[in-house]
Amino acid sequence: MRKAAISSGVLGLILLVAAGLLAWWITPSFVARLPGGYNKTRTYDATIAIMVNPAALTTGNLATAIKTGVPATLTETVKVQQTSGNTALVQDTRNITTSGGTLVHTVTYYAVNRQTLEAVSGYPSGWHVTAAKGLTVSWPLGARQQDYTGWVYQTETTTTLKYVTQARQGGISTYVYRSAVPPTPVRNPQLLATLPKSLPRSLLPRLRAAGVLPAADLAAMAKAFPGTTPIPLGYTYQAADTYYVAPATGLVVNVANDETVTGGIALPDGTIIPVFPVLAYTYHASPASLSAAVNDANSGSAAITTWGVTVPIAAAAVGFVLVVLAVFLWVRGSSRGHPTGTAHRERHPSPAGGAG
Repeated sequence: MRKAAISSGVLGLILLVAAGLLAWWITPSFVARLPGGYNKTRTYDATIAIMVNPAALTTGNLATAIKTGVPATLTETVKVQQTSGNTALVQDTRNITTSGGTLVHTVTYYAVNRQTLEAVSGYPSGWHVTAAKGLTVSWPLGARQQDYTGWVYQTETTTTLKYVTQARQGGISTYVYRSAVPPTPVRNPQLLATLPKSLPRSLLPRLRAAGVLPAADLAAMAKAFPGTTPIPLGYTYQAADTYYVAPATGLVVNVANDETVTGGIALPDGTIIPVFPVLAYTYHASPASLSAAVNDANSGSAAITTWGVTVPIAAAAVGFVLVVLAVFLWVRGSSRGHPTGTAHRERHPSPAGGAG
């Protein structure tokens, strides 16, 4: 009986400890974090309000340089290249394409915390990453109804990701965050490499005739850059973005983004006077990408719930029952090991007539 009690008690205690470890250590540390093999591509349907072809612009071919109302596709691939403990090396590849080819192609590397998804400064020396701050490719697992700091890769600055409400997307409940990036100088070297650094002054009248350059700006530039002096260009980026995030996994299941890159006069003091939009576009998740993101969110949420809630509760319940059973068996075994009453010796008369 006591052997059964000991076995039951030991097994019950093991299950109780395992339940605690699953709920408060194993699941948060090894399940609810960015997987080492993560590799997902999201596709977005985009509409380009206006785009300027830099090569055609510099040659003065305005007929092909400026296009409006162009359908496009934006893709983003997030891939974990390596991991080191709770830090991941993440490659973020973004493309904007039209029927005429690729407009934007950037590849950025980040070192992020695998649970908070925030950029970190401590990582292996062999990793070459952007020195980012805040969230880079996703929200943290277990996103909250609070504001976050986000990284703007175009400008290499940060913005506030403001929590605003809850909304359903693709049949699931999401947290909605919005960010507003004011016109900020473009610093991303990959973006700047695709844009002209200056324009011939001879193009100014053509830009005015095409309705791209206001007359007042034309007069100001003619005064600031007389003769045949090239017009130095700089670029700003601004955005009004909305993100729909699955709370448990932090996955972005949809967006409603409006972004613009504007070209302008680059003054010697670093100020950029905006002149004409180079690329202005809006985009949201394609139906197929939305469905895939929802499936990923549901799958990830189910895994976290299973190992962080369901299994620990079941293990704790069975463990508790086994401990109670062990106590019962131990008490019962103890009671069987002792006499239940006192036996009295029977008295018989002695030959002398006394009691013996």
